[in-house]
Amino acid sequence: MTKKMTITLEESLIDEIDTMALESGKKKTQIIREALQDYFDMSAVTKTVTEYKMGTLKTIKHSDVRKSLGL
Repeated sequence: MTKKMTITLEESLIDEIDTMALESGKKKTQIIREALQDYFDMSAVTKTVTEYKMGTLKTIKHSDVRKSLGL
């Protein structure tokens, strides 16, 4: 399901989106959607790495994963 949204961007950013759309043959909405998804994915990875470094990330032993999968 999609929902319409209005945003305000700097003109230079809009120009970059226009260029990417022209070069890739993609719609501007697709470029923005992909860029946002990449941002959220990278934020999740960064959060996980930070939690790991701080020692607050719950880890699971490889043998326990194999056992839970019946391997």
